[in-house]
Amino acid sequence: MTFKVRELRKARVDKRRIFEWLHQRSRPGAIAWLAAYDRLIERLKSNADSFAESFENADLEMEVKEAFFKTRRGRIYRALFIIEAEEVFILRLRGPGQGPVNDRDVE
Repeated sequence: MTFKVRELRKARVDKRRIFEWLHQRSRPGAIAWLAAYDRLIERLKSNADSFAESFENADLEMEVKEAFFKTRRGRIYRALFIIEAEEVFILRLRGPGQGPVNDRDVE
């Protein structure tokens, strides 16, 4: 099955903030991070339903899944998303050291 992937507003804000933070420290690192994120989007398009539930899922009102992606330096990031029919909605992006989300974070 092929999914259509959409970023919700909070995810777009997360993406911009993470990219800008990385860009201030390393332009090549920020570009590499964005490429890793783009590869994740392609993975979600082809098999979003194969990803596991997020570890916060039990505390949330909706079924939230998570997908991991990492930078060249090995820093791991998470994309939190839901699936509705054939659409994937990315709710949030989480970077290293960021805590779990709650219902307010993903509404």
